[in-house]
Amino acid sequence: VAVLNADDPYVRAMVHRTKARTVLFGEAPDADIRAENVRLTALGQPAFTLHTPSGCSEVTMRLYGEHHVSNALAAAAVAHESGMSVDEIATALSEAGTLSRWRMEVTERADGVTVVNDAYNANPESMRAALRALAAMGEAGKARGGRTWAVLGEMAELGEDALAEHDAVGRLAVRLNVSKLVAVGGREAAWLQMGAYNEGSWGEESVHVSDTRAAVDLLRSELRPGDVVLVKASRSVGLERVAAALLDGEGVQGAESGSATR
Repeated sequence: VAVLNADDPYVRAMVHRTKARTVLFGEAPDADIRAENVRLTALGQPAFTLHTPSGCSEVTMRLYGEHHVSNALAAAAVAHESGMSVDEIATALSEAGTLSRWRMEVTERADGVTVVNDAYNANPESMRAALRALAAMGEAGKARGGRTWAVLGEMAELGEDALAEHDAVGRLAVRLNVSKLVAVGGREAAWLQMGAYNEGSWGEESVHVSDTRAAVDLLRSELRPGDVVLVKASRSVGLERVAAALLDGEGVQGAESGSATR
């Protein structure tokens, strides 16, 4: 049995390259295992109706971010082929937790600030998903006067698409009404802020800082109860140090001091 992603045209095309029986998963209407009514809860957790050849069931995941839906469907397809019932699959998906550090780790501090550490890695798709999760989580904090902060760094290995992709992420942060964008690093971070600026972030909604220490200094001086802070970049940027500093109260080890430019 070949379990293939129906939403990826390159993977879907593999149907014609195998003699195995194929099972398609995804949000496509012809997928054997598919998700309908995909949405994010107020906490930024994905929920959807799981459809299988043997029936339907509701899933609300403990993980954060819409990008986990595709992962869940892949697992559901394998589980269904292994003989699990749709209700058993839905229950397992709803109870699944993360096994890796720095992948949408959500921690609420004693003062009410929520830190979302997704600093393990980043690409355009996961960056968009994380920003949408941040926007959903921010809705829950608005009643307390909370704001959303996107602390973002370089998405590595994008080649000639790097400028366009960083610009697009900066623009998306504005479209999702993220309160504050903090772009951390060099040229790529400048492109993130440029995208936000070109989308209409002309005041202090976006800021470019040179390194992690400058980001921590800025955040420590401006965060307030109810705020939600997303920290995300490619692993090489080391933004997990920002999340660690916000959670343990320590400085950023090994980072040089820097300045912020608006």
